[in-house]
Amino acid sequence: MSTTQVNPNAARYSVVVEKDVFVRMRDGIHIAVDVYRPDAPGTFPTLYAVSPYQKDLAYLPAIPTFRFRETGDIRWWVEQGYVYVHADVRGSGKSAEGQWRLMSQSEQEDLYDTIEWMAVQPWSNQKIGMIGESYYGWIQWMAAAQQPPHLVCIAPYDAMVDVYRDAMYHGGIASRDFVTWWTWDTRARMLLDQPGPHDCNMMSYDVIYEMLRHPTDGEFWRERSAYPKFQQIKTPFYSIGNWKSVGLHLRGNLLAFEQIDAPKKLLVNAELPGYGGPAAAQRLFESPTVQEALLRWYDYWLKGIDNGVMDEPAVTLSIRHGEGYRQEREWPLARTEYRPLYLQQGPSGAVNSLNDGRLSWDPPEASEQVTLFHYPDPAWELGTSAIGKAGLANQVKKLLTFTSDPLHEDIEMTGPLVMNLWASSDQRDTDFFVKISDQVPAESMQVAQDLDVAPTAAMVTKGWLRASHRAIDAERSTALPTFPHPSEPGAAAARQDLPVRDRGLAYFLGV
Repeated sequence: MSTTQVNPNAARYSVVVEKDVFVRMRDGIHIAVDVYRPDAPGTFPTLYAVSPYQKDLAYLPAIPTFRFRETGDIRWWVEQGYVYVHADVRGSGKSAEGQWRLMSQSEQEDLYDTIEWMAVQPWSNQKIGMIGESYYGWIQWMAAAQQPPHLVCIAPYDAMVDVYRDAMYHGGIASRDFVTWWTWDTRARMLLDQPGPHDCNMMSYDVIYEMLRHPTDGEFWRERSAYPKFQQIKTPFYSIGNWKSVGLHLRGNLLAFEQIDAPKKLLVNAELPGYGGPAAAQRLFESPTVQEALLRWYDYWLKGIDNGVMDEPAVTLSIRHGEGYRQEREWPLARTEYRPLYLQQGPSGAVNSLNDGRLSWDPPEASEQVTLFHYPDPAWELGTSAIGKAGLANQVKKLLTFTSDPLHEDIEMTGPLVMNLWASSDQRDTDFFVKISDQVPAESMQVAQDLDVAPTAAMVTKGWLRASHRAIDAERSTALPTFPHPSEPGAAAARQDLPVRDRGLAYFLGV
């Protein structure tokens, strides 16, 4: 990670705010924006942030209580000499005209029109960048795909690219908990925060209903996803993700860096001490590490400052429990050595689970017995919660586990994973949930076993797959090493390269 600090001698600007500026779109509706600009003469580059999360709530602190506050520190950016334009997407906030339809084509076209409006304002140097996290990041890919002439760079932070696979249907399994909470929170806050009578049309689009109406990938999802538009994206981008965002945004940040042909950089962070999950990502966005990295990025592209940011290695990774930030020349890492781990019969003596299976570096014998279990178990919880809450002892007892012997030396796992799973079922369909955890050694767990509680473990990565969605899409897959089933010819071989594997189950991890 670069040690370049913000120049303490650089000019600092006070802030002028223009509230509720209405910008006319191509179809006649108006988008409401707030313009925060330096209180000084001249022109400045612009940072553009847009979402359905209500620009009027930007006064709230960016803490987990207000999870939707994902703009970064607006005042700080203006003090650095940038105009900051904060907008409500159509059908949200003060952009009361139109209807919010979850990143519809009209919403994407509004991005183009708003960017080009900024470029002709008297305070603009005609160079526009984009900023923001989550929805604010996801929407940046869609703006770049529109190719507005004055969009010079973007920096999508925690930004999915495939809304079907990354958020709504993991491995073909409807992700009800997240989608229900997120849509309810967004729509309810919008309606409750409106002064006077509620305009129910603004948030009448039923995202849950539309999601359930489209259980498979198709035109509805592709309209709202950046992945089908990768070839249209030529805008320089800084893709910034977080290892803890596996299961929502991380796959998108990494996939975009791998496959979009444009000037680019990649930064993957780890959580801050004391914070996990969404809270970690939110706090990191306003941390000095991210602010300084972004400032150098925007200064280079929007101010023309030759600070060497594009001469440095393209990839910066935070190695969890390791050396901290490390720079790399490529992603995935070319020097990666793939090693197979095999699921085997137990007992491992490590955990009081349904089977207490073993995880071994050595391939099993061809005569190895299969692991049998009954599905569903009445004690299981629905959906991903059975995996997500596997820290409870009563849940572990109802799960299949496969545990390795204690590791005698540190290993680093940074990059793509593939799981080859052979399974049969007498059900019409079966959902598979996989979680990889770093568990304390068995000899340290006697107290946990005595108290009948789950062993201490940290989640490394997780994945999902509905059996009926197991077909491999060659166009969306990347060649990775795979290994034969023990009963197949050549099973004793140390390694065998077979055709591509779809990255729909366990995708990436970093420890």
